[in-house]
Amino acid sequence: MKKVCLFILPFIWVFLITSSTYAQTPTQVPQIKVLFSPQDNCAQEIVSEIDKAKDYIYVAMYFFTSRPIAQALIRAKDRGVDVKVCMDQEQPTYEYSKSRFLENKSINIKLISGSGIMHNKFCIIDDHITLTGSYNWTVSADLKNDENLLIIESKEIARIYKEQFNKFWNGTYIDTCEYRDKNRLEKILVATGIVLPMSKSSSKGKYVGHKKTKKFHHPYCRWAQKMNPENQIWLKSRQEAIDKGYIPCKVCNP
Repeated sequence: MKKVCLFILPFIWVFLITSSTYAQTPTQVPQIKVLFSPQDNCAQEIVSEIDKAKDYIYVAMYFFTSRPIAQALIRAKDRGVDVKVCMDQEQPTYEYSKSRFLENKSINIKLISGSGIMHNKFCIIDDHITLTGSYNWTVSADLKNDENLLIIESKEIARIYKEQFNKFWNGTYIDTCEYRDKNRLEKILVATGIVLPMSKSSSKGKYVGHKKTKKFHHPYCRWAQKMNPENQIWLKSRQEAIDKGYIPCKVCNP
């Protein structure tokens, strides 16, 4: 009996030490605030979180037309916060998109290109706040649409979203998959994505024209990206394009 007790005693000791260690380092419980539009003040809450940022704000947003939120990002940049924004490649072509407004205020923007759309709506602030949900940063989302917004305080969740944002920013994200087995829904990687910096102009020119259609586009316009290089002509200004007989694209409105 004594031998059995001596054999079991070390295991009990290890169990007590291990249990004590876990008790001293409890898992962080995320604090989550849930809002719904149009009844809740989602835009106001987003601006409030942005205004509290001290180190960085990283945004991946499909639709972004809200001027108050854009102005909050500019205020953050002006006080030294690192602000980066990822958008779908076609967002600058929309009339009310705040992409150009932000770019003109020196906010770093990258356009996410690929076979599908960059449909994410999330924001990470200072390694502990994550904003996510169905809510686009638009007036319609705030006043008309039925949307949801989560404001999550958790370092672990912020870390996961930040990793995904960095994949977008660095062009290492997965763009396309296909099913290996449709019945089991097993997927395999087909292609990685492409990131387009939203610069005001390239070294070749500010706009790109199509020699045959006689239309000119922003370089990030989907029609410009489909253009055969043989049909391209680079133009330094809007006036140059018009003087040479080119008309502006109705999609990207150069």
